[in-house]
Amino acid sequence: MAEILEGVRPTRMELLKVKDKLELATKGHRLLKEKRDALMMEVMRLSGRAGGAGGNAVKKTVLARRSFAKSRGVMSSSAVEISALDCGGGLSVDVGFRNIMGVSVPEIDSSSLEMPKPGYSRYSTKPVLDETSRMFFGAVEALLELAEVESSLRALSDETKKTRRRVNALEYNRIPQLHSTKKHIQLRLDELERENYYRLKMVKKKKLK
Repeated sequence: MAEILEGVRPTRMELLKVKDKLELATKGHRLLKEKRDALMMEVMRLSGRAGGAGGNAVKKTVLARRSFAKSRGVMSSSAVEISALDCGGGLSVDVGFRNIMGVSVPEIDSSSLEMPKPGYSRYSTKPVLDETSRMFFGAVEALLELAEVESSLRALSDETKKTRRRVNALEYNRIPQLHSTKKHIQLRLDELERENYYRLKMVKKKKLK
């Protein structure tokens, strides 16, 4: 049997308070279980998506590196490096956030990602360099998708663990403790009521004598 709450007096007022706490804890336990189950389903869904995104990112990165090696084979290494530096600038992407069961997760708008125009002259380079640029741009898109999924998965997994701990704390600690306290107070009140009954009965007998 679970331990009772400390400092609780066996009064009807305390019994009402414990009953209210028990009702609140039971309701909270039900809601947290629903949240935990919903989070677990979302984690499972994202886990499947993460596997596909990871495989796609690896595939596109490998293809981009092969194309890069091909460019260095057709052109000189220094020519490829100079052409890469001539591109200048960088990539920018819009990142927002969305809410899943109270958890804020990143949302990357891939449509905002634009492939930068090459800074090098196509007359002084080989067509394979354009292909390499497109390959690496595709790899960046795949890596951004993977980053979004993995960040969301990490945040949801952490929240799932926290919610599971709260569910267990209510289920195996708080709720049993409140049940025990309620039972203890009720038994003590019944005992006091019986004692008062016998006391009144004895007083009545003495008066009759």
